[in-house]
Amino acid sequence: MTRTPCFLALATAALLGAPAVSLAAALRVIDVKIGSYYIKPDKISVTVNQPVTLVIKNQGWLIPHDLVVKAPSAGVDFKVNLHGGQSGSVTFTPTRTGSYKMYCDKKPWFGKSHEARGMHGVLEVVP
Repeated sequence: MTRTPCFLALATAALLGAPAVSLAAALRVIDVKIGSYYIKPDKISVTVNQPVTLVIKNQGWLIPHDLVVKAPSAGVDFKVNLHGGQSGSVTFTPTRTGSYKMYCDKKPWFGKSHEARGMHGVLEVVP
């Protein structure tokens, strides 16, 4: 009988001294490949209020590309410029659900823009 109060006292002390559990969402990392007029994957789905890092690799050797998403009201507003063969990253935390345009905004002096040639996609923020 005398062991039960001791056990309860030890258990209570252990719980009170235990570190708090973090409620912050874990960082999600997504690899994105860009190149001659493509973005892979061209549809990226992320969760609202979960931090995300996009690791972006320009697989082309000569042509510079970028990855752009302009949705400041949703907590997503970036442009990552990459020369041929370069890698870069961007970290953000989306704050609003919805579908947002993802594209390369490069345009040569002549011809179609990279977006018009197929470098576009969708960043979807889900609940």
